[in-house]
Amino acid sequence: MELIRLHFTELWNSEYPLVVNRLIDILGSHELADLHLQGSFDRLAAFRPQLAKIEVQERADRNSALLSECDQQRDNGYSTICNVAKAFKNVPGQSDDAEKLYKLIQKHGSDIPTANYTAETERLFDFVADVERQPELLAALKTLSLHTVFEQLKTANTEFDKLFMQRNKEQAESEKTDVRAIRTACDRSIIALWNAIEFCSAEYGEELYKPLVNAINQLNAYYKQQLAARATRRKNKDVNTEDPITLPEGV
Repeated sequence: MELIRLHFTELWNSEYPLVVNRLIDILGSHELADLHLQGSFDRLAAFRPQLAKIEVQERADRNSALLSECDQQRDNGYSTICNVAKAFKNVPGQSDDAEKLYKLIQKHGSDIPTANYTAETERLFDFVADVERQPELLAALKTLSLHTVFEQLKTANTEFDKLFMQRNKEQAESEKTDVRAIRTACDRSIIALWNAIEFCSAEYGEELYKPLVNAINQLNAYYKQQLAARATRRKNKDVNTEDPITLPEGV
């Protein structure tokens, strides 16, 4: 009976806590004292609080990436409205609508996309509120085919504000986590566990360890397959928008 070993170093930080916690759950569902593995289990299970810190750190990192994306969307939206209003000021049939928008932009400032995060958010909220208070400005946006751009700008700014507050809250509640140190120490415990299982199964009989090994192998085989597929995609340069590997039901 062969234990399939998974190289946990190949997992992304966003995947690592999920897989280690699943391994701990699998171990915890067996009579470890009878299998002479209680000590190995306890050493690994002790990492649960630190794995939770990795998850918090990863959420903060994901929020930072989403913040950048939302910021770019609202910058593009506002700049588009500015550029179109300025370009159509002298176009017959559209100059009146463009002039209305241009005066509003002068009021709020064309430099909004260059402001800091907090200032830009508040200024865009004011801009949106100003537009929505004046039906003639909403009509002007529609005439200039900018209504969709405006709605996207509004949505991006609202989402940015929510993510910004959430990220700040998480950063205030958690200390900076040394993910590499946690993973290195945890990996050592996992390798020690693999060694213990292989030694004990040889010492006390493979049949006794078969249910546990089968459960671990199902988990490890799934991730080995997914990691191999990822390596192939990376070789083919097809991983730009790849999501973390998740566990299907039953694994």
